[in-house]
Amino acid sequence: MVYRLICAVIFVTLGLAGCAAPPLAGAPPSGLWQDQAFGYQSSLVTETRDSVFALDRAMQASLNTPGNQLQSTRQRLDLLVARLYDPKGLRLSYASGRTTGAAETWRSQSGDCLSLTVMAYAAARALGLNAYMQEVQVPLTFDRRDGVDFIGGHVNLLVRHAYDVPLNDRTMNVENFVVDFEPQMGANRFGQRLTEDDIMARYYNNRAAQYLIAKDDARAYAYYRAAIAVGPGYAPAFANLAQLYVRKGLLAGAEQLLTHAIALGGPTYSALRNMQMLLTTQGRNAEAQHYAQLLVKQQNESPYYWMGLGMAAMRDSDYRAAIRTLERAAALATGFEEIHYQLALAYWRDGQQQAAREQLAVLDGINHHAPGVGTLSKKFSAPPPTSRPGG
Repeated sequence: MVYRLICAVIFVTLGLAGCAAPPLAGAPPSGLWQDQAFGYQSSLVTETRDSVFALDRAMQASLNTPGNQLQSTRQRLDLLVARLYDPKGLRLSYASGRTTGAAETWRSQSGDCLSLTVMAYAAARALGLNAYMQEVQVPLTFDRRDGVDFIGGHVNLLVRHAYDVPLNDRTMNVENFVVDFEPQMGANRFGQRLTEDDIMARYYNNRAAQYLIAKDDARAYAYYRAAIAVGPGYAPAFANLAQLYVRKGLLAGAEQLLTHAIALGGPTYSALRNMQMLLTTQGRNAEAQHYAQLLVKQQNESPYYWMGLGMAAMRDSDYRAAIRTLERAAALATGFEEIHYQLALAYWRDGQQQAAREQLAVLDGINHHAPGVGTLSKKFSAPPPTSRPGG
């Protein structure tokens, strides 16, 4: 099965929503809950909104420097960045599959991208910065843990204001400053702004997935229940809960949940794939084929799907394949700096210098100040590669 997590879920999902509002759907399925089957106890969910966003006392004290609320936005952002980064990079370490509240994340100095971003959001809020978390679309990534497949979603923190920001010996003129603990292709684009309820739904969903892996079905159920209670429009929680129902043999309920997830969130990969698998296991092949076709259509029309294939080909040094897939992504999207950067790089490494320079010109036209413009300009002034891996 496939779950969706933030910053990482089984073919459980944590959410890959774009800027548009999700499609409207009816009420959740009748008879949604199976409290008796899972021995439901609300007390199994131990985190509250206050505990998730509460800062560690030591970090809170480090932010409460004299007069910091009277400082400019730039000065307060500098303070936030100084608490998260040192000259060598991020002070904290990324830990896939570990979702914790702000205080515990700071104490352990590690967490997944949701945990790290929650902590940064709480710190930004304490500094009085105009900041919010956002969910951004990135290419699909898969993570297999203990026999369970997870699809990664991605969140980051956006701080709103216009001024110059010094970073890594450079000065960047920005209107919005993004704090991103796991930068990915496409992550610098505007995403879906998340309310604190949205964040809590994703937090509970991630925690449920951790218990699902541990085969603690009672806690997994309680956390999925909490995710849906605080975020009834959050489709991945319904899709992920469906997989817990499948494990328990509650197939009719699982199908209802997946149908509702698709109605809420559109034809996302995890919901379509899980529905196809569920119907196939029941011998309902004609119905399963319908969802297989929807899945293919969704992939073929998604620039993120082709971006993911292109990046995989680049890692394998198969530059011809990278060019084919990244060209497909470019045809499906406009203004994507990362696509044209990677496409220029693929052409260059494949020995196609003129095509590489044409992509650099496209990138420069999109954003003359994009870091990739300078990087590629410098690279393209050097002698081109002599071999063509992946030809």
